[in-house]
Formats: sequence, C-alpha cells, structure tokens
Amino acid sequence: MRRGGMIGAAGKLALATAGIGLLAGCAGVGDAGNTLGNLVLFNSTTPPPVTPPPKEAVHLSCPEVEVQDGTSSVRVYSGADQSNANLRYQFSLGDIARDCQLTDGKLNIKVGVAGRVLAGPAGAPPSFTVPVRIVVRRESDNQPEVSQLYRIAATIQPGETGADFTIVSDPLSVPYLHPDSDRDYTILVGFDQGAAPQKAPAKGRKRG
Repeated sequence: MRRGGMIGAAGKLALATAGIGLLAGCAGVGDAGNTLGNLVLFNSTTPPPVTPPPKEAVHLSCPEVEVQDGTSSVRVYSGADQSNANLRYQFSLGDIARDCQLTDGKLNIKVGVAGRVLAGPAGAPPSFTVPVRIVVRRESDNQPEVSQLYRIAATIQPGETGADFTIVSDPLSVPYLHPDSDRDYTILVGFDQGAAPQKAPAKGRKRG
C-alpha cells in the first residue's frame, strides 16, 4: 500500500492515525476466507468451490491502493477546542480489498472498504453518513480516470460505543491498456467531506 497527498477537504480536519490492512484480489484470485475479500470477489461472505481458471485467462496486475495522507480518519469536535474531552465522534478506515476483471476490453475494478465509527466523550448522534471517496488515477498524467463518492450509513446501537461499516463499490470501468495495470493506474481511497477534487493528488512513492 502506498501513501501520498490528500483527497478532498477531509485533510483540513484534525485527524487521528488508523491502522490500514490491504487485501489484494486480482483477476478473480484474492484472499478467500477474509470476509471483506470474499464480498469483493464473490459477492458473498463465503467463497464458492474453487475451479481452475480457463487456459485463455489473462493474468492481470491489479493497481495498487493508496490511502491518502490525512484521509484515513476524521475527528469531529463539539467546538473549537480540539481536545479528547471535546471529541464527538471519529471515522477510521480498516481493511481494504480490490479485484480486477477484464471484460469487453475494459478493466473493471471493484473496491471494498471497511471501517469503524467511534463515539467520543462529548456525545455523538446515533446515525452517521460516512463519506468515502474512491478514485482510479491515471499514472500517465496523474489525473483521475474515475472518481466516485460513496455515502455509507452507520448506526451506533444503544449501549455501544461504536459501529462498523462496509462498502463494496460498483465496478469502476477504465480503459484496459496491458496486463501490467498497476503501471497504468493507482486506486486512491480516503474519507472526503468536500466536493470532488478537480485534480488528483500528487503521486506517492511506489513499492518495489
């Protein structure tokens, strides 16, 4: 997983660090046994019986995922005093999974995002709309090919201090250039409480 600049206006808020897990699923091969990975790959929490891929199947290198600096968590306070005692609630990202399929000459990317809402000492509303933006950025010019904002419902039940949320994106269709799609695109994920960005964030450092 790579880290880079910010997505949207969320980076202007006070932010907390959250651990991010990456589950890779490329060309239909992923982390079976992991709930989020199964949802992305199979649309079910349990995988189907394993069948060998057809001989003509194309091996794809699915684009890498960046959780942008300053967008892995968002903290909201009840006033100008941004102390822990004044914290109302916090959104944090957890696991991320992605899957790539080649269909009719298009690269279709599905992204799964899981996270958690935590209530703070200053009191939080019981229901939330969690804004998660997913961007597929072209590496050729550092511009977004696809940018999609998802608003995910989450509710903290009485007596609980937090609630989990999960979203699996619709297939994000981008032009297929060649099997090494990780050289053509990067998937950007993060919280976004502002409008869609006009320009994609600057490139981060690639892992070898």
